[in-house]
Amino acid sequence: MRQKFEIHELVARFADCVNRKAMDQMPHLFTPDAVLDIPGFSQHIVGRDNIITFLTDILSLWSGIVQAVHSGTVVLVSDTHPQRATGRWYLSEFGVKENVDTYVGGVYSDDYVRTASGFRFTRRRFDLLYLRAGTSVTAQPFPADLP
Repeated sequence: MRQKFEIHELVARFADCVNRKAMDQMPHLFTPDAVLDIPGFSQHIVGRDNIITFLTDILSLWSGIVQAVHSGTVVLVSDTHPQRATGRWYLSEFGVKENVDTYVGGVYSDDYVRTASGFRFTRRRFDLLYLRAGTSVTAQPFPADLP
């Protein structure tokens, strides 16, 4: 159960870094070879440094943002050697992006590995489920290719 708590804390630290735009603390959350996938925006970013650069650029578009993590699940790959796990987390983001009131709802699908410093993201995939930017609204079903 401790492993699941550690992963929950990792996810919470990611949201905290986003909310504070604390990109200097974000590298500690990813493995050096981590991958960030955002299928709806055709983004596939490989490597911790590239992920941090991408997130820094995206967050610079927001004059204010709140990312709230909602329900989530964590599955340990093995009970006997709980060094790897997967997770799914629903979230919402709201704030002002490029001078437009914006609300985002989506889901992160994650892979984690335990390092000497604790669990880290090895892969994060973000799928957009809902987007309201000003008066424009887009809604999408849960991705069919996710379990």
